[in-house]
Amino acid sequence: MTAKFSLFRPLTESLLKTNSEAEEVEIANSLAQMYQELLRDFVLDGSYSNTNPTHVDGGIALSSQHALDCLRDPLRTVRFIKGLNAAIQDAFIRFPDEQLQIVYAGCGPGAPIVFPLLCLFTPEQLSITLLDINASSINSVEELIIALGAGDYFRPGYLGDAIIYQHPPELPLHIVVSETMDKGLTKEPQVRITQNLASQLNDKGIFIPESINVYTEHSFYSKEPYFDIYKNVLDLGPVTNTRDRRSLFSITRDIQISPSFEYLSEPIAVPADFTETPDICIYADVIIYGDLKLTKAQSLISNSYCVKSLYNIGATQYRLHHTTSDIPNWEVIELQDDLLAP
Repeated sequence: MTAKFSLFRPLTESLLKTNSEAEEVEIANSLAQMYQELLRDFVLDGSYSNTNPTHVDGGIALSSQHALDCLRDPLRTVRFIKGLNAAIQDAFIRFPDEQLQIVYAGCGPGAPIVFPLLCLFTPEQLSITLLDINASSINSVEELIIALGAGDYFRPGYLGDAIIYQHPPELPLHIVVSETMDKGLTKEPQVRITQNLASQLNDKGIFIPESINVYTEHSFYSKEPYFDIYKNVLDLGPVTNTRDRRSLFSITRDIQISPSFEYLSEPIAVPADFTETPDICIYADVIIYGDLKLTKAQSLISNSYCVKSLYNIGATQYRLHHTTSDIPNWEVIELQDDLLAP
């Protein structure tokens, strides 16, 4: 195999032309296979197979191997690549005659959202900074950069926490990419990373994903279609019936910088009859860029998340509380009837 990043071109050109989920899955599988071969051939110490996650104040950062496993989340992979390509094209218009500064937070051992696009641009157009908290990821991706002859596109990789990373102020930041999230905005530090990096963007800069729209429904959780990397996303079955949809909040580049993000919902009524929908579930529609998005059960990051069974609630109303302090999580706060507003 020729050690040049141009070897991505056939796949990249096909990927950008996909217009069905079946085509997206086929291309994503080919891309995942290519990465396995590249890492095997050029990262000889196998450090990318490290499976030790890292706890930061804001979530759990995936290990190198688990980050690499996300390539098997096909619709997510393809649509983030498409989204970044579209964002770059728009950024050329917003920032004419400027070299675009791109930060990719949580790049893993292969930086799969940016590498396939290099064949479409020149180093004079793009300058990319890769961030990851795992030394095994930074070491692996830097070995790939050297092996594929792509060094002119990249600034030195940053080994550290994206929640505190400060981009050089003399390099105006045009695009940030971070897909460091799990279902229902639990576990991983997406929100805290967004708080830090979005605030450093140029006024007309672009954050990918553009928006994470979180909502709740009462559902029958065990009947929900649920994607994992061992399933075919095209064959998960129909979406189950839900009720009482309520929008909660959205995460965008306009998020507050500090303190740690907290959310408390308005009171939500427990249905009189919930036998068909006995679970309180959280969902996130991920708007990657423009019309590119991931909705319920299309990805690991848009799967449903069950907070609690209604059978275990003794009150008639409750609130949902979300925090990013320590590890992002949800809890149900029961409202006693004698404390409810009249």
